[in-house]
Amino acid sequence: MNTRAMLKRSVDDELRRPVPTPTGVFHRSKMSWLCASLCLLGLHAITTHRSFAQERSVAFRTDQRRLQLLVNNLKARLSIPEPVIVSLVATNPVMMSVAAPTDSSGEFQLAIEAAFLDLLTEDELEAAIAHELGHVWVFTHHPYLQTEGLANQIATRVVSRGSLERVYDKVWKRGGIKGDIVQFLGPQPVAGLAADDQAVQTAH
Repeated sequence: MNTRAMLKRSVDDELRRPVPTPTGVFHRSKMSWLCASLCLLGLHAITTHRSFAQERSVAFRTDQRRLQLLVNNLKARLSIPEPVIVSLVATNPVMMSVAAPTDSSGEFQLAIEAAFLDLLTEDELEAAIAHELGHVWVFTHHPYLQTEGLANQIATRVVSRGSLERVYDKVWKRGGIKGDIVQFLGPQPVAGLAADDQAVQTAH
């Protein structure tokens, strides 16, 4: 075999030789560090998710207890003995609603959409709940006269007209509509013939 042929064979052999896989202490150490880092990141993500979920669960239960106390307080002021159980829900087509009892427990179910709750001030929340309790009062006294206007008449025994107006305004804005407040609350009372917001708040 001549020199040229030997050189060609040597080059061919070299090209066919597999590229060595990196080995050694440095390579193993680097891979181990990478795996450990990924594991730690995954563990942190899981821990963070669980912590966030736990915080949301605690906040949810706290809100629900606070709402139930408010419902119970307004029920007492409106002389409503029937049980009304409040619950926060993810969605409610009308944002807040009350349902009549469906079994022998006699419990009314008041459902409040969580996102809508976040939009309300304390006095607006009280007004919205008073309105729903107005429906409960009407149902237990005059079930065939169930109207928004009558429910609001009951509500204004314990909350101001102004707070109800603000609740309707937020409901309509969220729904992208414009309603007629007179249809739901009647004409604005003439000064001196009805209690204004301040008088109602003072009576609390």
